[in-house]
Amino acid sequence: MSRRLLKDTALYALTGVATKLIGALLLPFITRLLSPELYGSVDLISLVGLFAIELVTLGSDFALALYFHEATLDRRRLVGSLWLARLLLGLFMGLIGHALAPWLAIQLLERSDQQTILALRLGLWSQLANGIIGLWFTTLRQESKALRLFGLTVLRVAATALLTIGWMLQSSQRLSAYFGAMLVVDCLLALGLTLLMRGQLGKPDWQLLHPLLGKGLGFLPRSIYFVAMTLINRQILLHFGSLEQIGHYAAATKISFIVWIVISAANQAWLPYSLAIANTPTANASYRQYLTSYTMLLGAATTGLALFAPELLRILTTGDYLPAAPAVGWYAVNLMAIGLLTVVATGLTITKATAVLGQTSLLSAILNVGLAIMLVPWLGLVGAAIAAAGDQLIAAWLVYRAAQKRYPIDFDIKAVLAWLGLTIACVALASWLPLAFSWPLIGLKLALVGVWLGCCWRWGQPKMLLSLLRK
Repeated sequence: MSRRLLKDTALYALTGVATKLIGALLLPFITRLLSPELYGSVDLISLVGLFAIELVTLGSDFALALYFHEATLDRRRLVGSLWLARLLLGLFMGLIGHALAPWLAIQLLERSDQQTILALRLGLWSQLANGIIGLWFTTLRQESKALRLFGLTVLRVAATALLTIGWMLQSSQRLSAYFGAMLVVDCLLALGLTLLMRGQLGKPDWQLLHPLLGKGLGFLPRSIYFVAMTLINRQILLHFGSLEQIGHYAAATKISFIVWIVISAANQAWLPYSLAIANTPTANASYRQYLTSYTMLLGAATTGLALFAPELLRILTTGDYLPAAPAVGWYAVNLMAIGLLTVVATGLTITKATAVLGQTSLLSAILNVGLAIMLVPWLGLVGAAIAAAGDQLIAAWLVYRAAQKRYPIDFDIKAVLAWLGLTIACVALASWLPLAFSWPLIGLKLALVGVWLGCCWRWGQPKMLLSLLRK
């Protein structure tokens, strides 16, 4: 079973790498074509588009994963019903967004120029194509067609990167050119996938949608919460700072996604694996070992990323984006906490008590806004990243407590907190180190990485982890 988890994690990691390559490949070009202020506009418009996608999908991707293998449900009719529902909701959302774009540009970006309005409209229309793409990608994942999923993702990445760079180089309206290229690629991919997989489209049945959307809505508050809180976080940063600071923060998040590639892959593999072994005698031990090892390995990766963030920014961007470095590590902690939440919520997933995720989102949302209001005026974009990390860590703790009441799992919480505490201490130190390049500073960073590796070897029980993966 553990070999299967490792294999699935590797396959999803490749797909995750390919997906995140859109941002990674474009970052060196976009940061040279766009000022931090315009890059801040790109970030805000992208978040508005992500918010619209969540309203179109209504959490049904998660629910589809839970019900896809139910023998009592007609899979083709289920997929066909979801496809039509997303098409209709996407058209409705696109029309509303098109009409409200001038107002949204003023309220969310504090800009009213025609290029920003056009870019916002293009970004909002993209949610229609992304909803369809998400449905087909979820279907492929549940059918274990990892190679096909990976190939389609690589095709999407290559087409998006080439068209975006080419269009932006040829256009003086680079902001709208960016979102125009994204829209063209996503529409063509959504149409192509629908034609390629049309055999899986059954006659829509609205009665089948009822249980699916019922469970999906339980995931919706959590999924839409992440986007909404990120958007609110940016708005607080815009209020106390500027679009330029949002551009710096966006660059920090792109660098942090190096860690998210691993987290996303592990989370996608964890859901089916944790459900598959739930009734086996070794399930509890596997859950316990996985969470401890997960925290240790992600903590090491987060620490390394935080320490060498200035060097990565020098390579991937221009000097205008170097102020983003202190926020990289804290945002990586935020992503790490999201991954931890997925693992500690295993009991909720097994019992299908997903409504708890939505209930915990309200309290953590209030904490997010409160922390951001307190920290952003004092620490700027670093304060925004710390607020995001603190919010997700609290959310993970609340979900852990709720899950333990419904399905107790003997996690080694002391070890998890120890690794997490070491990670936070190293990230805090990294955020205060000078940004200037010097060999003594590089030596200090390497020494800190060495200390981390020593701790992993002494207390991380690597032999236990290796034996688990070999079973």
